[in-house]
Amino acid sequence: GGDEAEVLLPQSRSIAMARSRLDTMPCGGGSPLAHGLSLAARVGIQQLSSGDVGRVMCVCLTDGRANVSIRKSTGDPEFFGEEPLKLTNEELEEEVNDMAGKMFGAGISLLVIDTENKFVSSGMAEKLAQKACGKYYYLPNGTDQEIAAATSQALMDAQTQ
Repeated sequence: GGDEAEVLLPQSRSIAMARSRLDTMPCGGGSPLAHGLSLAARVGIQQLSSGDVGRVMCVCLTDGRANVSIRKSTGDPEFFGEEPLKLTNEELEEEVNDMAGKMFGAGISLLVIDTENKFVSSGMAEKLAQKACGKYYYLPNGTDQEIAAATSQALMDAQTQ
């Protein structure tokens, strides 16, 4: 968590490397969700244009609650200084939904795994999946096996489309 997202694992088929990076991934704090989706889209588009892959799926584990604007993540000066600009929750949600639509437009499949741990989910993560015409799973206490199973199922579903 922080003010910007970063690519921790370049495109790879190594499950061990992915697990190791996920185990050491920082959690908590800021949620630059739109920036994270933007970086994932950039990596996906690069892979698609390389011709090495036929399809790209982004797996997004999120509670759906963005609290850092993509404009802050990318260094927009309006978001720094004595009176930094602060977006409303609706504006932050709009940024995330806009990025989800761009992913869909670029041909990237989105799998959203909702980790929001409340009695009832706020629905933000589900809306994100809908905006990208993607798949949605609610796994608030998802184990790595459940997350892997959801990902495998989404990949199989995508292959039959």
